[in-house]
Amino acid sequence: MQLSKRKGRLTAALGLMTAGLFAGAGAHAQQASQNINDDTSTDSGLTRVDTAILFYQEAGGRVKATEPVASFTLNDDSGDVLHVKLTADTLTGATPNGAAPWTHDQTFITPSKTQGQKTTVTSASGNSTLVTIPGTDVTARQYTVAANTLPVDSGFRDQRYAIDLGYTGTRDNGDRLSFGGSYSSEHDYSSMSANVGYARDFNDKNTTASVALNFEADTSKPYFGTPEPLTAMSGTLKGGNRQKTVVDLVAGVSQVMNRYWLMQVNYSLGDTSGYQTDPYRIISVVDGESGAPVRYLYESRPGSRLRQSLYIGNKLALWGTVADVSARLYHDSWGINAETLEVAERIPLTSFLYVEPSYRYYHQTRANFFRDYLIDGQALPENASSDSRLASFDASTIGLKLGMRVRGNDELYLRAASYQQTGTSHPSYAVGDLRQENLFTGVKATSVILGYSFAFY
Repeated sequence: MQLSKRKGRLTAALGLMTAGLFAGAGAHAQQASQNINDDTSTDSGLTRVDTAILFYQEAGGRVKATEPVASFTLNDDSGDVLHVKLTADTLTGATPNGAAPWTHDQTFITPSKTQGQKTTVTSASGNSTLVTIPGTDVTARQYTVAANTLPVDSGFRDQRYAIDLGYTGTRDNGDRLSFGGSYSSEHDYSSMSANVGYARDFNDKNTTASVALNFEADTSKPYFGTPEPLTAMSGTLKGGNRQKTVVDLVAGVSQVMNRYWLMQVNYSLGDTSGYQTDPYRIISVVDGESGAPVRYLYESRPGSRLRQSLYIGNKLALWGTVADVSARLYHDSWGINAETLEVAERIPLTSFLYVEPSYRYYHQTRANFFRDYLIDGQALPENASSDSRLASFDASTIGLKLGMRVRGNDELYLRAASYQQTGTSHPSYAVGDLRQENLFTGVKATSVILGYSFAFY
């Protein structure tokens, strides 16, 4: 169910939770830039295989994911590199539908995957049932959410498969030219991308300048059709597929500051145009006095978005440990400003065992069209969404990795992380009985990654 839109891709870096969907602008292009920025000369003739499986669970019975990944990196004697990555994930659970909680039960309706079935409505709170829309043969799915609880839709299960390919060629003068592409497919969403990058070393290879360009084309194809923005929630939808294009440019410089310190600075500029609305998400229209829900509308987001980010990363060798310290600043045309700070320290315990604690802090301001709800009788805005990922919030991720060298170049590792968003649960502008409800639908989640990597000539 387009979980890429509903809660952010779980595949990013396979292990950092999606603390900042919007801070990840230009991720594909940045990855291409980093790929060609690596000095692979010491890996000549080496083949690396990395395998991992991610287990992810959101609190409250929300999204659960299992994601195995395998990547293969082949280095030939000339310095050229071929990289292949395969990903599969299974996603289940419940996800917020966008409506505000209320003091009484709320009932929602959505088109059903199974058409032509006629059933009797049951009113068991929290359960889904198939109903036939009067006067038609159209079957819809109806579900009820209990009073004073976050409205979530638990009626989804999805699978995604993805492949990423990359090739880096080394020219006679040592410059690297990189090409890559990727394709992913799920039941109602597909994405394909292509990237190209170039890197050159200076200053006796102590300085590397790189630039990368990524182009992505996505197709949104909801099971039952695409709703018209800000129209009433319905059991029948007829809109066709929608497209989106993404162009990202990343320019970066890596500098060896001294024998203990490596620094990298990247600037990313990205443009997204096309359909960026979540076709499954609604927003409540409430009474301006009591706060009671009057109706539910499908959300609407702008069709264009310009994103910028500045990333500064440092790798430091200190007293036998290796520290990674980074910061990112982000701004986009939707009005979101974000800051990310991250630190990790790899600490050897023995000659073959190490631990790596990490901490990540993220803060963002809200999008200029974010609304917890709309007021009945007021003119509808051009765009409105209650998605908490567009709200103002803070997020922190605490992680711990344990790694062990098994033999030679083989490594077995386990990483666990806890992620939590915090935001304004009871905004001062809330109306009526909504003042008593928790309007922030942020995420608490845990993840565990088990990985094994090895290399051979």
